[in-house]
Amino acid sequence: MNSTGKARLEQAPEKEEKIITISEKDPEERLYESLKNHELPDYLLYTGVEGANNWLKLEGSGTCPVARQLKIMLEENVVSIIRFIPACMSLVSVEVGSGEKERVLLKELIKKKLAENPASEKVSTRYYPVDINSQFVDAALEKVKDLPVEKKGIVGFIEDMPLLKKHWHLPVLFCILGNTFCNYEPEFILQLIHENLEQGDLFFFDANLLPAQGSDEETQSATKSILGTYASRKNALFNMYPLLQYGMAPNDFDFELLLAHVDSRIGALYRTQKSLNILKDSEIRVGEETICFREGDVIRMGFTYKYTYNQVLAFLDICGFEVLKALLSEDGTNAMILANKRI
Repeated sequence: MNSTGKARLEQAPEKEEKIITISEKDPEERLYESLKNHELPDYLLYTGVEGANNWLKLEGSGTCPVARQLKIMLEENVVSIIRFIPACMSLVSVEVGSGEKERVLLKELIKKKLAENPASEKVSTRYYPVDINSQFVDAALEKVKDLPVEKKGIVGFIEDMPLLKKHWHLPVLFCILGNTFCNYEPEFILQLIHENLEQGDLFFFDANLLPAQGSDEETQSATKSILGTYASRKNALFNMYPLLQYGMAPNDFDFELLLAHVDSRIGALYRTQKSLNILKDSEIRVGEETICFREGDVIRMGFTYKYTYNQVLAFLDICGFEVLKALLSEDGTNAMILANKRI
């Protein structure tokens, strides 16, 4: 979910549980500016009530198993992960979504704190769910209302991390879960995090991987699996909904997903390439503005990198991180990594 434009700080009263660092008007304004330039960044798919509802439906469907697989992997391995995380840490989770995975981590952090110091029962664990969608932040806060946590939601973009970090208490366990890490340029996201974490902070993320291939047949099988996951009808509709919401007919355009090789300084990487192809002259209205499209126009969309496990480790090393704990699923398709800044 890449952002454009400058964030505006709106400090909520202390008694409230949420801080808003972006204007509520931003999503529609940004949608208009993006579509006018024939672009539709992925973060705009998640904004507003409809965006939140659409994502939750897709996440819960059998045609989009990635998020569910990663949540199950976390539940199965959370005890071994928490061994490497000091109980005193605040939990910050960016693009938190419904907050289910964060609840899993918080419960174990609380349990560890009580085991180490029973007198700490009255000392709350701090939790900062962050998302660009205010509905997701509300859902994440609601998800932990029965836990002894001191919580403060933040509505904002990860790109505004220097602004966001002013609101959390150090040290932090900084999380990017649900395969969100793969939706950014690798060196951009890792450098951003490295620059804004302090010594003593930890970085925890997960990733849906491309299994290491040995033969052409294995490569073709992996490619087919990726395209099958991301090109399902439900996923296509999720990517198409902004145009449908603002008045375009379903037969006016089509969703296309390709898998391409891109160069990097660690070698060739796989990356999905999404687009909306306009099939006939059409127009939509966003707010008071009209955007006209012509047959043959292409609206460029976001992407997802498909790394191998070794490629993820290579980027962490290049960007100055040391791996403290790494977990890889038996089939090599999912990983969870806990890291810190190299001293």
